[in-house]
Amino acid sequence: MWPVVFKRDAALAVVLPDRSRLFAMRLDLQRRKPMTTIPWTSRQSGRVEREGKQTTREEVTMRWFDRGSGAAVLGAVLALNLAAAGRVAAQAQQSVPRVESAVTDLRFVPLSDLPRAPERRATRDACNDVPVPARSEAARSVAERGWSITGEAALGRYRAVSFAGSLGRGPSGTCLIGDGNVGVFDGQRLVALIYGRDGAQRIGRIGARDDGTVRIWDGDVQRLPVGDLTVHADGSLLLASLPSEDTVCGGRGSVPAITTMPIDKARAALIAKGWTPIRGAPSPDSREQDLARQGIIEVDSCSGTGLAYCAFAYTGPAGRLSVTTIGDAEMPEVSAYEVTCR
Repeated sequence: MWPVVFKRDAALAVVLPDRSRLFAMRLDLQRRKPMTTIPWTSRQSGRVEREGKQTTREEVTMRWFDRGSGAAVLGAVLALNLAAAGRVAAQAQQSVPRVESAVTDLRFVPLSDLPRAPERRATRDACNDVPVPARSEAARSVAERGWSITGEAALGRYRAVSFAGSLGRGPSGTCLIGDGNVGVFDGQRLVALIYGRDGAQRIGRIGARDDGTVRIWDGDVQRLPVGDLTVHADGSLLLASLPSEDTVCGGRGSVPAITTMPIDKARAALIAKGWTPIRGAPSPDSREQDLARQGIIEVDSCSGTGLAYCAFAYTGPAGRLSVTTIGDAEMPEVSAYEVTCR
């Protein structure tokens, strides 16, 4: 059961459960101290009793009385369920940030209680690079509930932690991440959770970006980016859709959104942003020769097996740009890029 909070005028009503009792407390918001505390004894049947009247935990009718006058000052019916629990703070004095998602397939909800991980369908060594060690108290608290940590990053005043319930080995050393989530923590306290809508979108890992945002990648073989997590000055949180370009190296360069583009279109977009192709060395590989003959002179290497990765190199005022494609199409699609700043 979760704490329940609601406000009226200068008073704040709080229901705080422990293992055997419910405590109803009325707080004076101006003086910041309790005004009235009322114990509600609990029975094993899951019902509560006060003044000889019983009602269920799920629907508690509360009436507040001023000591001395006996006048009723507040009354309400509180429906205690998971949705309501996600909208209230874990304690009376703790705030819940406003959250919003612009990514259609990902849900972003306030939440204060992280459930345990589902029963594992894979061993911890199913993938070479996950799980990663938990570096923060927030990540350690997630790991203690049975989840595998896949990444963590600072997010303004918060800490973002990505974690998964299942891991599976994919082709060519890749990792398939299932039951993935991203938790946002204020210290050790969970305040919000991102998860896939009806299984339509996998969540894999996260990583910090130069602009202070946290990027989320999916958990499939190709590891495509799905959105950026941002915190505003007022502490509210936004899961934004991917920008049309990424600023890199402290603003000294930018990379357009080339992921999933065929390499010929991606290189044109990169050249327009000031990136110059670096001619690759002559190669006996037939695939590299075919790409070079079609004008993709920056092909650096190609893998003849597995997912048919190819690497391409560019240079610009900000540093060196490495682009990776996947697949054996005539013009393979970009799967990832990396910038090494000067």
